[in-house]
Amino acid sequence: MTQRTISFTDAIFKIDENRSVEIGNITIAPSDLIVLIGGNGSGKTSIAKALNGDFELSSGVAPTNYHPVLVSFEKQLELYEADYEMRNSDCTTAQEEIGITPNMIFKDDDKEVLNKLVSALKLEPLLDKSIRSLSGGEGRKVLLAHALSSKPNLIIFDTPFDALDVETRADLLNLIEQLHTDYQTPMVLIVNRPSEIPKSLTSMGIISDCKIVKLASFEEIEQDEDAKMLLGYANVPDVTLPEAPEKAKLPEIEGDVIVSLKDVNIEYQRKVLDHLYFEVRKGQHWHIMGPNGAGKSTLLSLITGDNPLVYTNDVTVFGYKRGSGESIWDIKKYYGLVSGALHLDYRVNGPVINVVLSGFYDSIGLYSKVSDEEITIAKKWLEIAGLSDKEDVGFKSLSFGQQRLVLIIRALVKNPPLLILDEPLQGLDSYARALVKSFISYAMHNGNTSILFVSHHQEDLPEGFTNRLSFVRIGNEQNFKVVQETLSK
Repeated sequence: MTQRTISFTDAIFKIDENRSVEIGNITIAPSDLIVLIGGNGSGKTSIAKALNGDFELSSGVAPTNYHPVLVSFEKQLELYEADYEMRNSDCTTAQEEIGITPNMIFKDDDKEVLNKLVSALKLEPLLDKSIRSLSGGEGRKVLLAHALSSKPNLIIFDTPFDALDVETRADLLNLIEQLHTDYQTPMVLIVNRPSEIPKSLTSMGIISDCKIVKLASFEEIEQDEDAKMLLGYANVPDVTLPEAPEKAKLPEIEGDVIVSLKDVNIEYQRKVLDHLYFEVRKGQHWHIMGPNGAGKSTLLSLITGDNPLVYTNDVTVFGYKRGSGESIWDIKKYYGLVSGALHLDYRVNGPVINVVLSGFYDSIGLYSKVSDEEITIAKKWLEIAGLSDKEDVGFKSLSFGQQRLVLIIRALVKNPPLLILDEPLQGLDSYARALVKSFISYAMHNGNTSILFVSHHQEDLPEGFTNRLSFVRIGNEQNFKVVQETLSK
């Protein structure tokens, strides 16, 4: 596709009756790679959607008859929703029962470019798998390949590196630079971390209040005080987290072991867990790491009971042998959870405070009468997180990062014996990441909470973790061994 210059002049787009997004005056040349940064709630996703033509132009001039593509968490969510609708219609065919696969998504894409992307992103083993069976990082890679191989004349990336492992982040960064150089396709890249900024960027901007408030050279933006806060390590005040209400306190678990997996075997198209023995003891805090699709989320799903294969294996959590007649609620009350899957499943658009309160009841949505004490504690959590002004706002109207922060509070609000955090800092800006790290540190050092923490970013790990479980690739194959180690204090 022949690339051309794309220009916006005093462009303002209407989000709804009360909100708008301002692109202003921007000219994007075929050789441009523009990087944008902004805090949680600044309007990063709204800017991306406006550039993609998703909003109605209310004033100014915007380009027409061009083919932009947007890669974002929202696009990934739309894909999962489409897969759900396909598999839950009244007249499903055999193919529809399988659901959407990467090959279905890629069917109209440019094969020459696609083949390079499939190879570069190591997607070959995933092509015929159902989207719902992919990890969050694998699903993100599929969307990236689809976007890049559709021959767009503008690519907008809304935090594309989130949920990707170390190797894939490096591959994607190299791929963006290569495509920018080889295909002269203009790109706008929205990032949360300095390590995600390509060396070949041509300019950089800051987003605030749904506006691009500054666009200049990297050297000039680098000196901006707001940019330093967004891309640097933010300092947060010492936090004291609220105690759980009296009625949320649980009976003491007998013994020292709170999670026990014995000789666990999980196999899909490949062996995911092979004769795994794993236990979590009181006071232990585990860092879990490994490539996308290695089996990290599968391991956690056995502990939470969300994986039906838990009943064919020897799994005991909080004293309950799975498959011995226990209810799911017997297990849920002992842990708090944050994960990409939970974020996708939390479709209820109630007020933010109700989302926090639902953490006391382990429900998606709030269906129980809450006490004054619970409301007071929920309000304290929102204040500590800087979200007091969002208390009555609908959850779905928040930015992705703000939603993730609310879900973290929801997991912590009952001070559970086990906190399961699967990429919890995804989508958070520098300040929010530092804030959540302080929450985790407080929970580790001031209570009886054990933590399982999945992260692809070593810098996201608070001090105090006692153990590490790593999924290590065997050769160049899609097989992994599990290595467990004790960390020095």
